[in-house]
Amino acid sequence: MAKTTLQTGTSNGEAQYVKFVENIVVKLTDNAASFPDMDPTLADLQQALTAFKKAQADAAYRDKRLVVIKNQTLASLKTVVYHLSLYIERKANGDPAIILSAGFNPSKTFTLKGEAAPKPKNFSVAVSANLSGVADLRVNNWRAVLVYQFEYRKKNAEEWKRVMSSKSRITITGLDPVQEYEFRVAYIGRNPLLTYSDIVSSYVF
Repeated sequence: MAKTTLQTGTSNGEAQYVKFVENIVVKLTDNAASFPDMDPTLADLQQALTAFKKAQADAAYRDKRLVVIKNQTLASLKTVVYHLSLYIERKANGDPAIILSAGFNPSKTFTLKGEAAPKPKNFSVAVSANLSGVADLRVNNWRAVLVYQFEYRKKNAEEWKRVMSSKSRITITGLDPVQEYEFRVAYIGRNPLLTYSDIVSSYVF
Protein backbone atom coordinates (compact mmCIF):
# COMPACT_ATOMS: atom_id res chain seq x y z
CA MET A 1 0.00 0.00 0.00
CA ALA A 2 1.39 3.36 -1.04
CA LYS A 3 1.66 6.37 1.25
CA THR A 4 1.83 10.05 0.30
CA THR A 5 5.36 11.47 0.38
CA LEU A 6 6.64 15.05 0.27
CA GLN A 7 9.42 14.30 -2.19
CA THR A 8 9.84 17.17 -4.64
CA GLY A 9 12.42 15.69 -7.01
CA THR A 10 16.20 15.77 -7.29
CA SER A 11 16.57 19.26 -5.82
CA ASN A 12 15.45 20.59 -2.45
CA GLY A 13 15.73 24.28 -3.42
CA GLU A 14 12.93 26.83 -3.25
CA ALA A 15 12.46 26.86 -7.04
CA GLN A 16 11.95 23.10 -7.08
CA TYR A 17 9.52 23.33 -4.19
CA VAL A 18 7.46 25.98 -5.99
CA LYS A 19 7.26 23.68 -9.05
CA PHE A 20 6.20 20.82 -6.79
CA VAL A 21 3.37 22.87 -5.26
CA GLU A 22 2.32 24.33 -8.62
CA ASN A 23 1.96 20.79 -9.93
CA ILE A 24 -0.25 19.92 -6.95
CA VAL A 25 -2.44 22.94 -7.74
CA VAL A 26 -2.78 21.87 -11.39
CA LYS A 27 -3.58 18.25 -10.52
CA LEU A 28 -6.09 19.13 -7.82
CA THR A 29 -7.77 21.63 -10.15
CA ASP A 30 -8.05 19.02 -12.90
CA ASN A 31 -9.28 16.33 -10.50
CA ALA A 32 -11.34 18.46 -8.11
CA ALA A 33 -14.34 16.13 -8.40
CA SER A 34 -12.29 13.36 -6.77
CA PHE A 35 -11.59 15.48 -3.69
CA PRO A 36 -14.85 17.26 -2.81
CA ASP A 37 -14.13 17.65 0.91
CA MET A 38 -10.52 18.78 0.60
CA ASP A 39 -8.98 20.04 3.84
CA PRO A 40 -7.02 22.31 3.61
CA THR A 41 -8.87 23.61 0.56
CA LEU A 42 -7.38 24.31 -2.84
CA ALA A 43 -7.96 28.01 -2.16
CA ASP A 44 -5.88 27.71 1.04
CA LEU A 45 -3.04 26.18 -0.94
CA GLN A 46 -3.19 28.77 -3.71
CA GLN A 47 -3.25 31.60 -1.18
CA ALA A 48 -0.21 30.23 0.67
CA LEU A 49 1.67 29.69 -2.61
CA THR A 50 0.88 33.20 -3.85
CA ALA A 51 2.01 34.72 -0.54
CA PHE A 52 5.31 32.85 -0.68
CA LYS A 53 6.04 33.73 -4.32
CA LYS A 54 5.38 37.41 -3.57
CA ALA A 55 7.61 37.29 -0.47
CA GLN A 56 10.26 35.48 -2.48
CA ALA A 57 10.28 38.25 -5.08
CA ASP A 58 10.32 40.96 -2.41
CA ALA A 59 13.35 39.32 -0.77
CA ALA A 60 15.36 39.15 -3.98
CA TYR A 61 17.66 41.97 -2.84
CA ARG A 62 18.42 40.23 0.47
CA ASP A 63 16.79 42.77 2.76
CA LYS A 64 16.96 41.00 6.13
CA ARG A 65 13.40 41.82 7.17
CA LEU A 66 12.01 40.65 3.84
CA VAL A 67 14.07 37.46 4.00
CA VAL A 68 12.54 36.71 7.40
CA ILE A 69 9.06 37.27 5.96
CA LYS A 70 9.89 35.01 3.03
CA ASN A 71 11.01 32.23 5.39
CA GLN A 72 7.81 32.62 7.41
CA THR A 73 5.61 32.35 4.33
CA LEU A 74 7.58 29.29 3.19
CA ALA A 75 6.97 27.64 6.56
CA SER A 76 3.25 28.44 6.25
CA LEU A 77 3.15 27.00 2.73
CA LYS A 78 4.89 23.80 3.85
CA THR A 79 2.40 23.44 6.66
CA VAL A 80 -0.55 23.65 4.25
CA VAL A 81 1.10 21.11 1.93
CA TYR A 82 1.85 18.80 4.85
CA HIS A 83 -1.75 18.78 6.12
CA LEU A 84 -3.02 18.41 2.55
CA SER A 85 -0.77 15.37 2.10
CA LEU A 86 -2.41 13.75 5.15
CA TYR A 87 -5.85 14.35 3.64
CA ILE A 88 -4.78 12.85 0.30
CA GLU A 89 -3.26 9.86 2.09
CA ARG A 90 -6.54 9.15 3.88
CA LYS A 91 -8.49 9.61 0.64
CA ALA A 92 -6.16 7.36 -1.36
CA ASN A 93 -6.25 4.50 1.17
CA GLY A 94 -3.06 3.06 -0.31
CA ASP A 95 -3.91 3.61 -4.01
CA PRO A 96 -0.87 5.22 -5.73
CA ALA A 97 -3.01 6.36 -8.68
CA ILE A 98 -5.09 8.60 -6.42
CA ILE A 99 -1.94 10.02 -4.82
CA LEU A 100 -0.49 10.83 -8.26
CA SER A 101 -3.78 12.39 -9.37
CA ALA A 102 -3.37 14.89 -6.53
CA GLY A 103 0.14 15.87 -7.60
CA PHE A 104 1.97 14.06 -4.81
CA ASN A 105 4.50 11.26 -5.15
CA PRO A 106 3.57 7.87 -3.65
CA SER A 107 5.95 5.83 -1.56
CA LYS A 108 7.04 2.43 -2.82
CA THR A 109 6.19 0.59 0.36
CA PHE A 110 3.74 0.91 3.24
CA THR A 111 5.97 2.59 5.79
CA LEU A 112 5.81 5.66 7.95
CA LYS A 113 7.70 8.54 6.40
CA GLY A 114 10.83 8.82 8.52
CA GLU A 115 11.28 8.65 12.24
CA ALA A 116 8.54 9.85 14.55
CA ALA A 117 9.15 13.33 15.89
CA PRO A 118 10.54 13.23 19.44
CA LYS A 119 9.10 15.14 22.37
CA PRO A 120 10.59 18.66 22.23
CA LYS A 121 12.96 19.42 25.08
CA ASN A 122 14.18 22.63 26.70
CA PHE A 123 11.07 24.53 25.63
CA SER A 124 11.13 27.97 27.26
CA VAL A 125 8.94 31.06 27.36
CA ALA A 126 10.33 34.51 28.17
CA VAL A 127 8.30 37.66 28.78
CA SER A 128 9.47 41.20 29.43
CA ALA A 129 7.97 43.78 31.75
CA ASN A 130 8.96 46.42 29.19
CA LEU A 131 7.01 44.88 26.28
CA SER A 132 3.27 44.47 26.74
CA GLY A 133 1.56 41.41 25.29
CA VAL A 134 4.75 39.79 23.98
CA ALA A 135 6.27 36.36 24.63
CA ASP A 136 9.46 34.86 23.19
CA LEU A 137 9.32 31.08 22.66
CA ARG A 138 12.35 28.88 22.10
CA VAL A 139 12.96 25.14 21.79
CA ASN A 140 15.81 22.79 20.89
CA ASN A 141 16.39 22.17 17.19
CA TRP A 142 15.50 18.80 15.65
CA ARG A 143 17.46 17.82 12.56
CA ALA A 144 14.53 16.23 10.66
CA VAL A 145 12.01 19.00 11.29
CA LEU A 146 9.96 20.45 8.43
CA VAL A 147 8.34 23.12 10.56
CA TYR A 148 7.92 23.99 14.24
CA GLN A 149 4.31 24.13 15.47
CA PHE A 150 4.00 26.57 18.39
CA GLU A 151 0.67 26.78 20.21
CA TYR A 152 -0.72 29.00 22.96
CA ARG A 153 -3.95 29.72 24.81
CA LYS A 154 -5.18 31.51 27.89
CA LYS A 155 -4.90 29.37 31.00
CA ASN A 156 -7.52 26.57 30.93
CA ALA A 157 -9.07 27.74 27.64
CA GLU A 158 -10.29 24.99 25.31
CA GLU A 159 -8.80 26.00 21.96
CA TRP A 160 -5.12 26.38 21.17
CA LYS A 161 -3.95 29.02 18.71
CA ARG A 162 -1.30 27.75 16.32
CA VAL A 163 1.70 29.52 14.83
CA MET A 164 4.08 27.79 12.41
CA SER A 165 7.75 28.70 12.09
CA SER A 166 10.71 27.45 10.09
CA LYS A 167 12.90 28.48 13.04
CA SER A 168 13.13 27.00 16.55
CA ARG A 169 12.27 30.33 18.15
CA ILE A 170 9.41 32.73 17.62
CA THR A 171 7.95 35.90 19.11
CA ILE A 172 4.22 35.92 19.86
CA THR A 173 2.60 39.36 19.95
CA GLY A 174 -0.91 40.65 20.59
CA LEU A 175 -1.41 38.74 23.86
CA ASP A 176 -3.70 40.21 26.50
CA PRO A 177 -1.68 41.90 29.27
CA VAL A 178 -1.85 40.65 32.87
CA GLN A 179 -3.14 37.26 31.78
CA GLU A 180 -1.75 33.78 32.35
CA TYR A 181 -1.10 31.82 29.17
CA GLU A 182 -0.13 28.23 28.39
CA PHE A 183 2.37 27.42 25.65
CA ARG A 184 3.53 24.22 23.95
CA VAL A 185 5.38 23.17 20.80
CA ALA A 186 5.64 20.14 18.51
CA TYR A 187 8.01 19.19 15.72
CA ILE A 188 6.40 18.43 12.35
CA GLY A 189 8.39 15.97 10.28
CA ARG A 190 7.61 13.60 7.43
CA ASN A 191 6.08 11.14 9.87
CA PRO A 192 2.57 12.42 10.77
CA LEU A 193 2.85 11.41 14.44
CA LEU A 194 3.18 14.43 16.75
CA THR A 195 4.43 14.61 20.33
CA TYR A 196 3.97 17.88 22.18
CA SER A 197 6.37 19.38 24.68
CA ASP A 198 5.41 19.86 28.29
CA ILE A 199 3.08 22.82 28.71
CA VAL A 200 4.75 25.96 30.00
CA SER A 201 2.60 28.51 31.85
CA SER A 202 3.54 32.18 32.12
CA TYR A 203 1.91 35.51 32.95
CA VAL A 204 2.11 38.12 30.22
CA PHE A 205 2.75 41.73 31.15
